[in-house]
Amino acid sequence: MGRYLLLERLGAGGMGVVFSAYDPELDRKVAVKLLRLGTARTREGQARLLREAQAMARLQHPNVLAVFDAGTFGDEVFLAMELVEGSTLTQWLKAGRRSWRQVLERFLGAGRGLA
Repeated sequence: MGRYLLLERLGAGGMGVVFSAYDPELDRKVAVKLLRLGTARTREGQARLLREAQAMARLQHPNVLAVFDAGTFGDEVFLAMELVEGSTLTQWLKAGRRSWRQVLERFLGAGRGLA
């Protein structure tokens, strides 16, 4: 997809699908988020993804991913960002019993990133 080589699907959410990818220009792995097809073809969907990229690009916080690039490739709208190896919060919760303190710590970290 453009300069990015999509490697594997990592997950999906309300706005789109996230893949691990390789950026040969900078010789690094990144995450590429593709806006859902139904939304990506509208100007509103493209504007929404661009606003998300701009907001994230302005932030520097340990709980917020760095944004490297945003754009379109054909009809696809994408956001290239920092790739963090590991599991999702849902996977972490299902992997075993967690104390309420462990769960609280994870959710507080997520909340700090959102704030």
